[in-house]
Amino acid sequence: MDILGEAKRELSKFISSTLGVSEEQVLKNITYPPREELGDLSIPLPSILKGNIKEKSNMLSNYKGDLIEATEVIGIYLNARLNVKNLFIRLFSNLDENYGFEKTDKPKRIIVEHTSANPIHPLHVGHLRNAILGDAIARILKARGNEVNVRFYVNDTGRQVAVLIYGLKLLGFPQPDPQIKKDLWLGIIYAMTNVIVEIRKLRDELKNVSESEYREKIKTLDELVAIANELRSKNETLFDKLADAINSQENPDLEINKIIKEYEEGKEELRNIIRSYINYALEGFKETLSKLNITFDNFDFESDLLWNGMANKILEALLESPARITYKGVAALDLENSLNRETRAKLRIPQGLEIPPLVLMRSDGTTLYTVRDVAYTIYKFNQFNADLVINVIAEEQYIPQIQLRGALHLIGYTKFAENLIHYSYGMVNIQGFRMSGRLGRIITIDEIYEKLIDIIKAKLREKSGLIENAYDIANAALRYVILSVSANKPLSFDLKRIVDFEQNSGPYLQYTYARAYNILAKSTDVLSIDKVDFNDLINEKRRILILIAKFPEVFKNAADNLRLEDLVSYLRELSDTFNSWYDKERVLQEQNAGKRILRLYLVKGVATVLKNGLNVLGIRSLNRM
Repeated sequence: MDILGEAKRELSKFISSTLGVSEEQVLKNITYPPREELGDLSIPLPSILKGNIKEKSNMLSNYKGDLIEATEVIGIYLNARLNVKNLFIRLFSNLDENYGFEKTDKPKRIIVEHTSANPIHPLHVGHLRNAILGDAIARILKARGNEVNVRFYVNDTGRQVAVLIYGLKLLGFPQPDPQIKKDLWLGIIYAMTNVIVEIRKLRDELKNVSESEYREKIKTLDELVAIANELRSKNETLFDKLADAINSQENPDLEINKIIKEYEEGKEELRNIIRSYINYALEGFKETLSKLNITFDNFDFESDLLWNGMANKILEALLESPARITYKGVAALDLENSLNRETRAKLRIPQGLEIPPLVLMRSDGTTLYTVRDVAYTIYKFNQFNADLVINVIAEEQYIPQIQLRGALHLIGYTKFAENLIHYSYGMVNIQGFRMSGRLGRIITIDEIYEKLIDIIKAKLREKSGLIENAYDIANAALRYVILSVSANKPLSFDLKRIVDFEQNSGPYLQYTYARAYNILAKSTDVLSIDKVDFNDLINEKRRILILIAKFPEVFKNAADNLRLEDLVSYLRELSDTFNSWYDKERVLQEQNAGKRILRLYLVKGVATVLKNGLNVLGIRSLNRM
C-alpha cells in the first residue's frame, strides 16, 4: 500500500491527459520541493515539455482531485499540495503490521556473499562493516520479495592458511586451548609463526645486501622484533617453542610452499588436518556473528573447487582464450585489449580505466585466487540458479572484481559477468591504531562488542533502564553507525558516541519506538477514523503524516538501489520530527477527543514504520529501554 505513490500517479495522470505527454515520463520526474511552503510534490516542466512553458502553465494550475488538493506553476516548476485528510483516511484505513514492505513485481533469485574472512584469526573491525552491510542487504532484498541465499566463502587455500598450519605442525598439531576462544587461539599461533618466519627471512637477507638496503632492512627488522616481543608476552612458552622450531628449519618458506601445494592437490592426511582447524575458526566466527544476529545459508570452501576439478577446468578455459599472453614469465589474460567499449559498459568498467593483466598461475604451477574466484562465481550462479550475485567486498578489491567480470566474459559466461555486482565498501579507521592480522595487531569484533556492552550497561544503570536490553542496544548501535554512512566512504567511530539515546544513533531510534509504543499501550481509546478532528492536522503533525506515507517509497528505493543509508536517514528524520512534536504537544492528556484520536493514529503510524524499518536493518525494536 503506497498511498503517496497513488498521489503521484494521480498527478501524473492529470498532467499527461492535459499536455498529451507520457504518464510514465511525468511520474519518473516527480520530486519534492526544497521548501515546505512550495508544496508537497513538484515537477520541473522542462523535463516533460519542450518549447514555451508559459503557454501551457495556465492549463496545469488549480487542479483538485482525490489526493491532490491544489496545483500551482511557479517559474518552471509545477508544485502540488496533497489533500492530507484523504491521505490520512486512505493510509490509516489500510495500515497493517507489514506496512511499507512493497513487494517487487519481478522477484529475483539473489546470492549475497559477505564477510568471507580468512580463517586464520578472529573477525576484526574491518569484517564488522562487511558483515553488517551484507546481512542488511540480504534482509532488505528478502523483504522486497526476492529469494535470497547468503553465503560465506572460506578461503582455506593459499599462503596465510599454510603459515598457520606450518606453525601448528611444529607444535605437534595441538588441540585448542579450552580457556581461549578457538579463532583467537589460532590467530595467536598464526601471528607468532608469521612474525618469526619474517624475522628469520630478513636476517638471512641481511647477510647479502648493500649498505643502503641494510639500513632499511634493519629498520624493518627492529619493528618486527618489537612486534615479536608483544606476541611473546601473550604466551612465552608457545612463542619460544615456535621460535626454536622455526629457527632450526633449513628453509621455512619451502615447507610453507609444500603445504600449499599438497593441500591444493588434496593429500588426504593434510586435507583432514587443515579442515579440522579451519572448522575451529568457523566456530569462532559463528559465535561472534551470532551476537549481531548474523547467519549464513552456506559455507563454501575454496579447496573444494580445486579438489573437484572445477578450478582446473576453468583454468584450462582461461589458458585457451585468445586473450592469453605471457606476462612477467607467467600465463595471463590481456583484459585491457580484449574488452571493447560496449562490453566494458555492460560490465560496468569505466572507460579509460587501464585493466592490468590477470595472472592465471604462479611459476610453480599453482593457481591464483582470482582464477578460483572465476570458478566460484560460476558455481554460485549455477548452484542457486541465481539471477544476481552480490559480492560484498572491500574497495581494495575493485580491480580484481573488474578482472573477474572480464575473465567470465572472455570464456563465455557473459550473463554471469553482467549480473555480478561488487558492493564495495571503505575501510573502518581507528585513530592511533594500525591493524595487521599477519602481525597480530587487530581489533576484534569481540573486543568491540564487549567494550560496547560495558558502556551501555553503565548508561542503563544511570538511567534505571533494563540491563537485559544491552545486547540489543549494542547491536543497534553498531548497525546504525555502519549503515548510516554510504558504504564507499571511510568510517571512523567512537564507541561512547554511538550509544547516544538522545540523537542520531541506533539506540535513539529504539528509544523513539519505545516512546511511541508506550503511548499506545497506555491509551484507552478505541481508534476510529470517524472520530478524527482533521482540523488538527497541521504543522508537525502534517509533516509526520507525509513522512509515514513516504515509507513504502523509501523502502523500495533503498532495496532496489542498495542504498541502506537512505532508509537510515529517513528513520532518523521521522524520529526527529516525532520527538520534536511530542515534546511540544500532548497526546494522552489532550482533552479534545477528536484531536487525541488523530494524534494517536500518528503515533501508531510512527511506531509501525519504526518497527518495520528497524527490522529490515536487523535492529530489534524495544518496547522499553
